[in-house]
Amino acid sequence: MIIIWMLWTPEVPAQEPDLRRIPRVVGGHASEVRNHPYMVNIRRRGNFECGGSLVTPRCVLTAAHCLKDGHPSDFVVRGGVTYLSDMRNARYVRKILLPSAYSRSTLEHDVALLQLQQPLQASIAQPISLAVRSPRPGAFVRVSGWGLTDASSTSLPNQLHSVQVRVIPQRECRELYRGYRNITASMFCASVPGFKDACAADSGGPVVNSHGFLVGIVSWGRAHRCAAADSPGVYSDVSYLSDWIADNIHKHC
Repeated sequence: MIIIWMLWTPEVPAQEPDLRRIPRVVGGHASEVRNHPYMVNIRRRGNFECGGSLVTPRCVLTAAHCLKDGHPSDFVVRGGVTYLSDMRNARYVRKILLPSAYSRSTLEHDVALLQLQQPLQASIAQPISLAVRSPRPGAFVRVSGWGLTDASSTSLPNQLHSVQVRVIPQRECRELYRGYRNITASMFCASVPGFKDACAADSGGPVVNSHGFLVGIVSWGRAHRCAAADSPGVYSDVSYLSDWIADNIHKHC
């Protein structure tokens, strides 16, 4: 079962944990979209909202929390661009697809598909293949996005950035977030504590393994604690969510 999110959803209750983080790729480096040809940026009513990954010419995989209270007409996707100032290659969104298991309070199953009105051709962007296995603890994965690059920054970088982070054992991550939010089977954690991390403006963006497969989606972390030892980035696990993703790609993409 899926939810096609077309109109309105209720506000998150005030007592739920703060989902916000200072939005930045921490400890990363400037990169070019040719190195990440699947990378897209998602704008809501003209403003940059989140990253995403092209998984077919007509569909983008992103995080469900990026789309709250959104209607398809609110969003535009741009692919094949390194700079946020580059207004080329706009594609309007036809449908927003969410899993029925998605929870706005726990961020369980934090995944979504955007069906585009017109495809992004191979000359503009290249779809990425989905991983069939979860990343192993200790493995390095690469995160890309347009989040702030420094805690003192007040504006987003124009250029795409990328960072490598190390996957943390599930049990260790559960202990770090005990009392804040549960780390579930649909999530994995990764960072280089004190040095490298990804945060809110990177939400929805790709997490790619060393073999070039999409293993995760940037999801959440402890509020205002990017790159801190007690606050690794938390990512939606593409392999765990593969049944829902594959089924909806088959139906809608």
